[in-house]
Amino acid sequence: MKFETYTEQVLQYNEELCRIVAMSTIPPEIHKIHNQVEQLKALLEWFKKDFFTWTNKPKCLKCGLNTNYEDLGHVHPNNEDREYGASRVEGYKCKTCRIITRFPRYNSPIKLFETRTGRCGEWANAFTALCVAMGYQARLVLDWTDHVWTEVYIEEWQRWVHCDSCEPLFDKPLTYEKGWGK
Repeated sequence: MKFETYTEQVLQYNEELCRIVAMSTIPPEIHKIHNQVEQLKALLEWFKKDFFTWTNKPKCLKCGLNTNYEDLGHVHPNNEDREYGASRVEGYKCKTCRIITRFPRYNSPIKLFETRTGRCGEWANAFTALCVAMGYQARLVLDWTDHVWTEVYIEEWQRWVHCDSCEPLFDKPLTYEKGWGK
């Protein structure tokens, strides 16, 4: 099931609309860099610092406070959630307002370019789609021990290079084994 979901997800990277939306989000100064390595490093920095945000628990939609009161687990996805590939939706109740804030785990790169938030899966998905839109040969790498990242083929080096948009890391594939103890 997971394999099929990820296969459907990465096929979206080559769709024309996905590429157009992806290219429109990237700052012009990154487009102007002609060296692959320097361009990817700049893309990683921009993605981490200016484009995407990390969400552990979403802020309350009513009062804007953190929804750290009660994790309701998974709630049913609505039609929009399903349209953008979110079969998993987390629900959180605000301590102050007591209203429920939903956090859909979107798989659609186009929707992620709009929301610009998530956890490692959303980060790697959106970043890989950006790399493909820029003309790179890129692949989404899923570690079954709970992490996802991107690999990009660098012509000059004639090899695949690890890119983790969450950290941001460039060509540091042993980080998880040595640094994280995985």
